[in-house]
Amino acid sequence: MKKIKILGIGGTISSLQSNEGFKPGISVESIIQYIPRVLEYYTLEVEEIMMVDSANLQPEDWIIIAEKIKDNLNDVTVHGVVLTHGTDTMAYSAAATSILLRNITKPVVFTGSQIPLEIFSSDAQRNLIDAIRVAGETNIAESVIVFNSKVYRGSRTIKLREYDLSAFETIDPFPLAEISRTIDIIDPFIKTRSKAQTWLDGGLNVNVALIKIFPGLDPKIIENLPELGYEGIVLECYGAGNIPILKRSLVKCIKNLRSMNIPVIITSMCIYGRAELYLYETGKMAKDAGAISGFDMLSEVALIKLMWALNKTNDFDEIKDIIYSNVAGEINTVIGPLT
Repeated sequence: MKKIKILGIGGTISSLQSNEGFKPGISVESIIQYIPRVLEYYTLEVEEIMMVDSANLQPEDWIIIAEKIKDNLNDVTVHGVVLTHGTDTMAYSAAATSILLRNITKPVVFTGSQIPLEIFSSDAQRNLIDAIRVAGETNIAESVIVFNSKVYRGSRTIKLREYDLSAFETIDPFPLAEISRTIDIIDPFIKTRSKAQTWLDGGLNVNVALIKIFPGLDPKIIENLPELGYEGIVLECYGAGNIPILKRSLVKCIKNLRSMNIPVIITSMCIYGRAELYLYETGKMAKDAGAISGFDMLSEVALIKLMWALNKTNDFDEIKDIIYSNVAGEINTVIGPLT
């Protein structure tokens, strides 16, 4: 039988009720006991990496997770990898994995649940079975999220719903695949299995801030970030990447940061939008001041990518080239990149 490696991270799927509310407490070894029929089709090998609410995960943890995934992808006896993970930052971890690892050669499947496993109406069993099926039955060789019978690219997915079982959505027109009696691949551009070696491509510089602009934002908040040790900034801006240029203008702020060699990446706060810094005066002035377009990258993914870029280099032009490159499908190359 095919061997699937199950890596436990924690999250709602492993949570128990306590006096403080739900918190992780069920081991990944115990979790698979809730899906006994799967053992008729697959050999499941489990490993507990950590047992945390995903709200507690930090960039340093993404490196640990990526290292574990890499080791299992390079194990010829492992057919695919499944990670049980909390939903709050699952999209961050899936995106970080796709940015950090080169040559993902097998399915890397993140899943979890909206309802704890021990509650009768839990979605945990269905999601976990689907995740194992994707790891075992498909040729997908990417970091993906499997949730509510859908397969999403890790670098293009966001948690939109706190309560609904369909917690996640892709910002692409369609998911990679849909799961029913069969697993129907929708995206013709998925990466497929290979025999290459997977490797960890660098690390992460955690000194990056993600700031959502809003009416009334004092530019000093952004200007003072370098004093706190920040070396890069992602600004989530209006519409097509527009910033205020009259009262409380951010133009001078961006110029000052550029003079300090602090890269500023601009993304759109519209989930189905992109930073087109040539379109409006309020975007073009940001670009002329030195801001870099994040195109249609999710702000969370731009944050991770800038952390990764700053770990590689402090050269502004090299960072710009990295941001402009499509590393793991995080940029829609059909419509972009747009400068």
